[in-house]
Amino acid sequence: MKIYNTNPEIGCRILLLLGIVDDAYSVERLGYYDYFSLHLGDLIEGCEGVHPSNPNHSSEIIIKRNTINHAITYLIRKGLIKVAYDASGFKYKNTDLANHLIEMIDNSYSQKYKKCVMEVDNFFRNMKDDDITHYVKSNIGKWVGQFETEGDKNA
Repeated sequence: MKIYNTNPEIGCRILLLLGIVDDAYSVERLGYYDYFSLHLGDLIEGCEGVHPSNPNHSSEIIIKRNTINHAITYLIRKGLIKVAYDASGFKYKNTDLANHLIEMIDNSYSQKYKKCVMEVDNFFRNMKDDDITHYVKSNIGKWVGQFETEGDKNA
């Protein structure tokens, strides 16, 4: 049974993320927040994200939008997030049901993820989605996995 990168797994992270920020966020912002929460060291030097570093992990950011979209559709069908629309486009926010559900998600992974989301939110909170996209495009080439860096030192 596949559990990694499934709609329920990514959906749980989205619910936790939206519970922390307590705001409606676009697909783009959700994807960036999720990526940087998993790989916090790409955003804040010396910080450890939820997932270990691996070669070419920055490529995850490219496919993140598609996986987030699928998870959002899943969450909408389950009644866990609602859609808001404003001049900037579609945004997503937890429903009351989702907020009750995330109160029950309490393990070491979710606790670490929530702490990382707070760090990411502190970094990006006052930036517009376009500014975050520009930041990512300007910096993505700098993000390398631990193994890539160690390999460069031994070469």
